[in-house]
Amino acid sequence: MPVDPIIKSVLENQKHLIFLQKENKELKRIIKNLERKINLVLDKIQEFEVVLDAAELLEEQVEKQNESEYNTEWNPYDDEDFESEDYEDYDEYDDDDDVAHGY
Repeated sequence: MPVDPIIKSVLENQKHLIFLQKENKELKRIIKNLERKINLVLDKIQEFEVVLDAAELLEEQVEKQNESEYNTEWNPYDDEDFESEDYEDYDEYDDDDDVAHGY
């Protein structure tokens, strides 16, 4: 008995439909997996942004602190390491070439 061409076409279409459904399930699984990984990356980026913001605030605070500490004029008499006795014999030097004389 010959197979009706319409039935043959319907059977072919069913095979294609089953194949497409399997492919669709696989693609859905892959997309779901990719979405999960993308969300993990986005979460890590947000955490990193928080760390960067905190680091930027700390950097600004350190800069402000450094500006307040170092934006003053140096006064040798306020300096703990300055000893005026080291500079009292300055007259021994010739002002033209800064060479010591008299030794």
